[in-house]
Amino acid sequence: MKHYINIFVLILTVQTMSIAQGGWARQKDSYFLKMDLSSFGSDQYYTPTGLNLTTSKFQQQSLGFYGEYGITDQLGIIASVPILRRQKFETTNAVIGQGDLSFSVKYSPFKYKQYVFPFAIFAGIDAPTGRANAFAESIENADERINLPTGDGEWNFPLGAAISIPIGRKVYWSGHAMYNIRTKYEGLDFRDLYSFGTELGFNPLKNLWINGKMRMQFSNGTSVHPELGFVRGDGTTFTAYSVEAFYKFSDHYGFSLTYSDGIQGPSKPQNLYLGKIISLGFIMEKAFDFEKLNTQ
Repeated sequence: MKHYINIFVLILTVQTMSIAQGGWARQKDSYFLKMDLSSFGSDQYYTPTGLNLTTSKFQQQSLGFYGEYGITDQLGIIASVPILRRQKFETTNAVIGQGDLSFSVKYSPFKYKQYVFPFAIFAGIDAPTGRANAFAESIENADERINLPTGDGEWNFPLGAAISIPIGRKVYWSGHAMYNIRTKYEGLDFRDLYSFGTELGFNPLKNLWINGKMRMQFSNGTSVHPELGFVRGDGTTFTAYSVEAFYKFSDHYGFSLTYSDGIQGPSKPQNLYLGKIISLGFIMEKAFDFEKLNTQ
């Protein structure tokens, strides 16, 4: 008879840092498209109470798509799709599956001019398109399987706002706040999440942009269903940062390299694997025409 171990593996992924958190709404008919391949590995698991455990090493490789498109100069749409995830422990076989689809709408109530800070609000939906259950066979014990789902099995509804401050033509700062309304899995209620983030970017060379981001995620309230904490990722909190370099080799195409990690910050790591992530991306972009924005 086989034994089943349920572990909802939550890791700090690049996707957590890639949400469009600036105050600019995407200009009409402009777009930003990115395909990225990321790699993660860690043996450091933080329990729902924040206890740090060293476990069998968990590994994940992800292929993801992220896109923004401007419907008008003040209204844009955003989509994030984890196309494929491959994940395993060093003691198991790998499981492969799609992640959860995220879609949102971003609106800037004010037309951007030099004397007005860009400000935007956004609302979205995360659909449970990933595999809510995906069992990996144990290499050490043929009678054991470990559940490594590629999605959390429930709907999420994130809401937020962001502001940006251009500092000349070469530097900008952005800040955002977001509240994520979580729902249910098999009749059990999740706790909502809320987060704050900041970003600083600059353009040191004509075709090179560099940005640094930090994000803190907190959990709302105390657990009503403790079984959701370990199995389904209820109450996951962290403080994380990323550094990205984006180089455009033509007017519309470029590459990006991103490094991200977690730290012991204001929001302590709870209920996730924490470690370094390296991501390589290919980008297609029809960029903002800032001269047009400044004269509207």
